[in-house]
Amino acid sequence: MKNPKSNYIGDARRIQRKRRIMRGIIAGVVVLVLGFIIFFTYILKLKENIDESFPESETYETQETSDTTSSLSSESTGPTGETTEQTTTTTVPTTAETQEPEMTTSGTEESTEDTTPTSDTDPNASSDPSDTSETTVSLQPDEPEERDPVLFPAKYPLQTVTHAERDQSFTAMKHAIKKYIEGHTDARIGFYYINLNTKESFGYNDVQPFVVGSCIHLPMVKILYDDVREGRVAMDRIVTYHPKEGENGDSTEKIKSVVSTNPDGKQFYVSQLADLAIKDGDGLAMNLLFDAMGGQQNVLDRLKSMTLCIDYLATKNYEDYKKKQQTGAHRSSAYDLAHYAEVVYWDYMSYPSDYQGLIDSLARCNSNWGLAKQFPAGTLVLHRTGSNSTFHSESDVAIILSCEPVILSVTVEADTPDAAREIQAALGALVYNFISYCHS
Repeated sequence: MKNPKSNYIGDARRIQRKRRIMRGIIAGVVVLVLGFIIFFTYILKLKENIDESFPESETYETQETSDTTSSLSSESTGPTGETTEQTTTTTVPTTAETQEPEMTTSGTEESTEDTTPTSDTDPNASSDPSDTSETTVSLQPDEPEERDPVLFPAKYPLQTVTHAERDQSFTAMKHAIKKYIEGHTDARIGFYYINLNTKESFGYNDVQPFVVGSCIHLPMVKILYDDVREGRVAMDRIVTYHPKEGENGDSTEKIKSVVSTNPDGKQFYVSQLADLAIKDGDGLAMNLLFDAMGGQQNVLDRLKSMTLCIDYLATKNYEDYKKKQQTGAHRSSAYDLAHYAEVVYWDYMSYPSDYQGLIDSLARCNSNWGLAKQFPAGTLVLHRTGSNSTFHSESDVAIILSCEPVILSVTVEADTPDAAREIQAALGALVYNFISYCHS
């Protein structure tokens, strides 16, 4: 028989455990209820704070007023009694997502956005046009311009005259050009012609020294493209512009430059500088390219190896168009310019993808005057012009893709730029008459 005392103790312990479990459950429920009360109290308090900060009546009045103002500004009665809609555009300033090095400038001329302040609440707001606002100019390089590549004609038409007739016409053209140049005693003229199909060539005064201005950029930028093709320079390399006092080109005149319109610290890609040097004849762009090409002396040394007639660095003595004695370096000739263009043409034919950018820039030269002025509209002309008012010099070297691909180079000294350019256009017309006769 079991001990009755031990049974009593076991029952007591079970009852005690059950009571502890019940107390734990009750405590948990109490804590949960208290937590819910606290959370609910917090939500009520938060709502009160929101109501105090944003009263419902004030919000409603503001919205109602805004709706009324918008309605009044969007409708008006026209002169015929009809209701017309008027729309207003409000410019909202945006903040750049990425930080760029910037320079702050005053004025609105450089800004492409309308910075005139507008006000919906103050009809008497000042609209003084003399008021200026600060705009920011990014110093990082601009994104390269996208453009379609310039393509050469797939083929050229066959000539319609006999070889004997062509030879006679070519001889007649040479005599006409010689007579025309000799007849202009008031000017000094250098001329050279190359036919890239027939290998015809002819020059007159073609080895005389001339100041050719930015025409010399053609072989220099060609050297840059050689470096890019051989992996020595990258077109996406960045060069920083820092203006210098009294920057000059190959004359005493201050360089007229697109680059110089930018602030100190403006960055350019090499490809952009090359385009400016060819398309605009930008002297400062060419100077900045020297840094990417191992220095100016390195470029001039390599230019010498490309030159067949007049060393650009050599000092030359000659008489100008006024029969005055001139002495100086940085001269070239019609013969050398034509040869530089010929090298560009044949290298492009061999490596079109490597020199496409140079061809595109030549096709976009900003000079609408020159040798091809008398050629038919639509003729593909790749050229670089050069001017120097100190020496009254106008130069043009062009690859002209008409019925036949030809190269023309004409350097002129005359009293006025217009007189010199008229001479260039007339000489170009004599060449075009010869070519058109061969394909008539």
